[in-house]
Amino acid sequence: MNDDNEIPDDINIHKKTWGKNAEEVIYGERGIGDDNNGVCPFCNSRIDEFGYCACGGNLGVD
Repeated sequence: MNDDNEIPDDINIHKKTWGKNAEEVIYGERGIGDDNNGVCPFCNSRIDEFGYCACGGNLGVD
């Protein structure tokens, strides 16, 4: 571990759950439609590469 702000792997819940650090998530690549730029119509949060947003709903983005 070379960064003082890095979370140690043994307590990094995000990395344990999703296999990557939170800052490595890609947003907007798989958004729904062209006019909303990958924003959830329910919670207005960004949609990640897996089709999830902050409200936890999977919008079925393929």
